[in-house]
Amino acid sequence: MSRPVLAEDGYEHYMSRVSQSYRLEDLAGLRQEFGRLEQDEYAPVGVRRFRRYGNGVILPWEDKTSHWLPAVEDKAGGWRAGYDQGSNNPDHLSVRYFHALSESVKSNAILRALIEEDFSLTFWSCDGQQLPVYFGVHFVKLTSSGPSDPGISSPNFFHQDGEPFTFAHLIYRSKHMMGGENFIATTGIRNTRLEDAPIDQILARFTLSSTFESFVVHDPKVSHYVSPIIKCDEACEEITERCIILIDFSSTAQRL
Repeated sequence: MSRPVLAEDGYEHYMSRVSQSYRLEDLAGLRQEFGRLEQDEYAPVGVRRFRRYGNGVILPWEDKTSHWLPAVEDKAGGWRAGYDQGSNNPDHLSVRYFHALSESVKSNAILRALIEEDFSLTFWSCDGQQLPVYFGVHFVKLTSSGPSDPGISSPNFFHQDGEPFTFAHLIYRSKHMMGGENFIATTGIRNTRLEDAPIDQILARFTLSSTFESFVVHDPKVSHYVSPIIKCDEACEEITERCIILIDFSSTAQRL
């Protein structure tokens, strides 16, 4: 994985350096967090999507480590973190308040390493006064119990996220699964469904299958899409699932 490739192509499919050295207990901690994810309240009825979110800032002039922003308490006594994509997700044009990541997973060594590695691969147009860099972390799990019960991401078409950089890291993928294929395309087919997308506008297609297999997009240059997952072995009693960590980065600016 390298900055020049990302800057030139607008995307890269790679294996995270974290895969070379990590503790099994830290990976187990990530898996436990995925096991506790709440149903995504913004998903369409019947769609099996589960999610938690956390956000924070990195101070580039200091230690470049993550500083988490505090979650806010909701009326039911739970903890939430707000996520706003502006107009970049037509499915959701206002702030979404997801259940917050647990404090234990925020201190997980693997997650900290992923955030630091990802940030080291970003690049910014302003070389003058440095400002904090905002980051967001989504834990997203899609599940499927059979062909008539797909796990669907949002939005379900080629899109741009709005954040300059988004990294996706696979943590777990069930064996008895079809779909979950990633597509990278030009920005000209943003808001286009896969079945309507011109083949010559698709730049790459691949499926994340190994733990810590990853990809990144530089949002101004490309659009992207992931197909629904479907359990393909009905003889298997277990629910099929795909667990992904998404990490995005945005610049901050003074608002007057």
